[in-house]
Amino acid sequence: MDDTIIYLIRHAETVNENGIRNTDEDSQLINEKEILSVEGEEQARKLSENSELNNLDVVWSSSYTRAKATAKYIALKNNLPINLDNDLSERKLGNLKELGEFMKDKSTRDPSQEQLIDQNFKTSDGESAIETKQRMNRFFNKILKEYKEKRIAVISHRRFNKIFLIKLV
Repeated sequence: MDDTIIYLIRHAETVNENGIRNTDEDSQLINEKEILSVEGEEQARKLSENSELNNLDVVWSSSYTRAKATAKYIALKNNLPINLDNDLSERKLGNLKELGEFMKDKSTRDPSQEQLIDQNFKTSDGESAIETKQRMNRFFNKILKEYKEKRIAVISHRRFNKIFLIKLV
């Protein structure tokens, strides 16, 4: 019996932009369309040359532009289409005012980290850490059933600094 192998890959580096992202529907749309920097394009191209990413069976990506831009090199190298799934999207932090209230007197000053500590917290138009885990679990349960004993690349927004390998026996 062969193993199912999933490569979890964070998108390459993006262009530095001013402004607040991920705080309401308008800025959420801006965030979703953020592009790779010139250096990020080069990172993604070099990543596709990693021998571990040869002979993949399927490539999945978040629908965000920067994830798709990273996935395109891997997909091209393997002559595969890019499959998109919104369950791979970033966690939406939500309303800036509500987030500011939540962040008063927090030690980390990082809303993402604080929401991981209080996993039930969410703003009126945001998403809790628990909800994010649930949708990610939904995605991985789906692909584990559908692609048993396959080699799968998943490009998303988690805080991965390099490729991680999951082997399921």
